[in-house]
Formats: sequence, C-alpha cells, structure tokens
Amino acid sequence: MSARIDAFVVAVPGLEPLVLGEVQKLGVRPARPVRGGVECTVTWPQLWAINLRSRYATRVVVRVARFKADGFHSFQKGLAAIPWSEWLAPNAGVQVSVTSDKESKLYHTGAVEERAMETLARPLGEQVVLIRILHDIVTISLDASGAPLHHRGWRGPAGKAPLRESLGAALVTASEWDAKTPLVDPFCGSGTIAIEAALIARRMAPGRNRSFAFQQWPTFEDDAWARVLRGADGDVVDKCPPIIASDRDAGAIAATIENAARAGVGDNIETAVRAVSDLSLPPRAGWIVCNPPYGQRVGGGDIRNLYDRFGAVLREKAVGWNVAVLGSSDTPVARLHLPLRPALSTTNGGIEVVLHTGPVPPAP
Repeated sequence: MSARIDAFVVAVPGLEPLVLGEVQKLGVRPARPVRGGVECTVTWPQLWAINLRSRYATRVVVRVARFKADGFHSFQKGLAAIPWSEWLAPNAGVQVSVTSDKESKLYHTGAVEERAMETLARPLGEQVVLIRILHDIVTISLDASGAPLHHRGWRGPAGKAPLRESLGAALVTASEWDAKTPLVDPFCGSGTIAIEAALIARRMAPGRNRSFAFQQWPTFEDDAWARVLRGADGDVVDKCPPIIASDRDAGAIAATIENAARAGVGDNIETAVRAVSDLSLPPRAGWIVCNPPYGQRVGGGDIRNLYDRFGAVLREKAVGWNVAVLGSSDTPVARLHLPLRPALSTTNGGIEVVLHTGPVPPAP
C-alpha cells in the first residue's frame, strides 16, 4: 500500500479555512479547501495526527478507490477488485453509507447498499464504508475517525442545546483571543467555550482521550502511534490565563465543573452562578466569547430585553474588552449597540449563525 494516501477532512461549512490551517500546520501538502472540507494527500502518521489534533474538523475519510459503474455488475466488479485485506482486518465488520445523484444509473441508494454488503461479505459492524456515486463515477472511502471528532471524550452532562465542541473551539479562534489575557463566557451552559479555550491555551490535543477507527486498520502501528502521542503530549503547557464561565442556571455550572474535570482543565476554569446582569470581570481586559440564546423569546421573556440588558452591562463594565457573540438571523445583536462585525458564518444545530466580534469602546 502507498505511503501516501488521499484524504478528505470533513468540516461544517464555514470552518474550512480553520481546518486548512490545522492540516497545513502539520506539514500536509498539498491541501485544498473546498465546500465542506479540505482535500489533501497525507502520510499515515499525518492522518493519525489530524484526527488527534484537529479542533474544528468533523471527521477524516480516506479515498480507497474510484471507478466507473453504469450498472450493478460493473459496480460489484469494481468493489470486489479493491484489495480489502490491505484496508480492513479479516474479522472487521462494516456498515455502508451511500449517496448518489439522479443522473447516475445507480441512483437507488438502498439497492446499492444491499449489493455492496453482499460483495464485501462481511458482518455488520462499526467501520463505515462510504460510497459516493456522481455521474456514474463511484468513489469508495473509509471513515478513519469513527465517532465524530467533536466527541472529545469529556462530554458528560449537557445543557438544553449544547454547543458542539468543534464549534466552541472555532468561536474562540475566530474571536482572535490571544490565549494570554482573560476569557469570559457569561452564558456558559455546560462549559463548551470555556473548556475549548483552556484546551487551546494549554495546547492540549482535543482527541487525546478517545479512540479512532484507524486504530483497527492493518496499517496501524503501535510504535508509530506512540510517537504521534508523545509529540502531542510534548506540546502541552501548564500555564493558562484566567478563564471564567458563568451562568444563571446552577445545573449548568455543575455540568461545566464536571465536564472541565473530565477534560483535564478543571483547575484552569473559574465558575460562578450569576445572571448576566451581575457580570464580574477581571481587572485586566480580555475577551468575552459567548453563545447567548437565539430566537424571539427566552426564559419566558422577550429576548430583546436580554440583549438590551447585556449591551448595557458591557458598555458599563467591559470598556476595553473584546466581544464575540454568536447569533442567528433572529438574534437582535444590534441591540447591544456595539461596533461589531461578522467574523465567522457557519451553522449550529441546523441553524445558520454568525459570530459578531468587536471592541467595547468608551462612552462618547
């Protein structure tokens, strides 16, 4: 098998530039951003390192084969020609995921999945085989990640609408926080933004406490993987600036404390049960990064009142601080009365959202 393989690093639309920066930092060349991810050519250790270190990606898939198929016979023949013993262990079970366009002759995804399982002749299992058919061209890929990469392994208790870990990390990065000055999240929920900020500040690999699908492949080498882990562990620093997570909900704070401990950053995050009206900030100016409620109403009241109050508190207490607020099209960000600009556009739970960033200026 080749020492270099074609891979696709999947990302939620809007996060592709962040993912590109990550893979390039790992020495991956070439790498090209496209909608929904980054196409790249990697070595096996680079593939493992992307899974281990990526803060923003959803998963990594490896291209196994590509061939033309205009019917089930040519499809099964092409699938059977792949040297599966080089990719999968003899007893590895699989599950098949198929997408196809209506222009292809093999457009019935259920029938394609059935023929694929018949040809692979393997039991049902966890390894995902991805089959994409576009204009009669079949692309076969393997999911190298397993569970989505935002499943860091630290998530325990969650709030009503927990922020994906990968999006939390993206918000911190897109806010341009310098990882030296304080970071405050006054709507912390179960602590995602604060925890991801602490992981970033301490340079901790987000995937250090989980496993990956590629660890079951014949190409996996324990010694080489140990070197990748040692490289990641060697980057970790103990120093962390003040990170404060607060919420009016005591249950949310309890969840934040437990999640932070599971992530290994419990000692790096200060927590408090308090409403945004009682915002307390360190004397040194830093960043306020948060994901307030969306929609028209929250907690039985008009959300416009919440933003009016939040804006007034920021203008009173946070002069000289930088602010990053995630909002949807229904979010009345303008009611903060701050000079904010869009810094990141993506989705959260199927909702289109924008991160609005900017300074809190002195009163005129």
